[in-house]
Amino acid sequence: MTVFLLIIVALCLYKIKLPKPLLSGFNDNCLDITVTNSIKGIFILLVFLSHVNNYLLAYPEYLSSRLNSIYCNFQMQHLGQGIVIMFLLYSGYGVMESIKKKGTAYVNAIPCKRFLTTLINFDCAVFLFLILGLFLGTYKEWSIGQILLSFTGWTGIGNSNWYIFAVLMLYMITFVSFKIGKEKYNLSACFVTLFTFVYIVVMSRFKEAWWFDTVMCYPIGMWISINKERIFSFFKKNKVNYYAVTLSVMIAFVVLHIFRNKHILCYEAAILLLSVLVVLITMKIDINNPILQFLGKYLFEIYILMRLPMLVLLHFGITNTYLFVIISFVLTVLMALVFKKLLKFVDNGILKLCKIK
Repeated sequence: MTVFLLIIVALCLYKIKLPKPLLSGFNDNCLDITVTNSIKGIFILLVFLSHVNNYLLAYPEYLSSRLNSIYCNFQMQHLGQGIVIMFLLYSGYGVMESIKKKGTAYVNAIPCKRFLTTLINFDCAVFLFLILGLFLGTYKEWSIGQILLSFTGWTGIGNSNWYIFAVLMLYMITFVSFKIGKEKYNLSACFVTLFTFVYIVVMSRFKEAWWFDTVMCYPIGMWISINKERIFSFFKKNKVNYYAVTLSVMIAFVVLHIFRNKHILCYEAAILLLSVLVVLITMKIDINNPILQFLGKYLFEIYILMRLPMLVLLHFGITNTYLFVIISFVLTVLMALVFKKLLKFVDNGILKLCKIK
């Protein structure tokens, strides 16, 4: 697994661009879709390895390899839920950018264009897991209630669900917040932040920490969008400003990361600072990688389907790390390509039904 992690590092270094001049230069495109897709591509690869690791941990021969145990310790001790933070931050940023461009019309379309399409796309994938469960015989482990609730994201039937459930709730939080605050973006973003905090409190009563410990990255993305011009202006005014802020964020992150197991607030703060740090780094380092951009473009499909081939491989006893990773990754990408075409057809039908262009 460590080998595959090093491959990800190599991909990060491929086709990177540094600003000119190096010290005072600035990447104005750090939040453009080409860059954000590249970053999301990096993180979806980390999610993929994390899922592989979780499945293979049950096999003694997996940890008998030193390379696997190194990755396992790194994943559990340092990566954790940090592998999804940029999905949430960029989602919040993207929604806010769309609201700034399209205004009330976009807000009114959120229940259909964002919530309903995401839910139905997710349900299409859940249906695939249900079919697989029937073929593999794992359906016997599921209750009727579990199967029905899996279509809402509240439970799972072998699929990834907590992230989708969180995103669905964040979309509705955004809709309600902007209906209250209207075009007062700062006020509306305050409501998004407040309601997200309420979501964390409520979910902490019902679910494990990973269901809610990264969701505050979503409103952070919104705040970055709202203050983007001010942030850029501040950093461009004096190169010292950028380095002072970046160094401060980096130090604070390291300190809080060290104490992450002492209190949940330390972990939450560290997660938020890490997401901000990634954005700060892209202000200087432009990752313009076609491979990562491709993966970022197919983020949803890869994320929601990657467990399917893994479950099949485990069923047939294929647990060799290299075979498991390569076969499941290739099959996931191929399925993602087909699934995206299906979802495009589904989305067009939903938008026509909602009478949204």
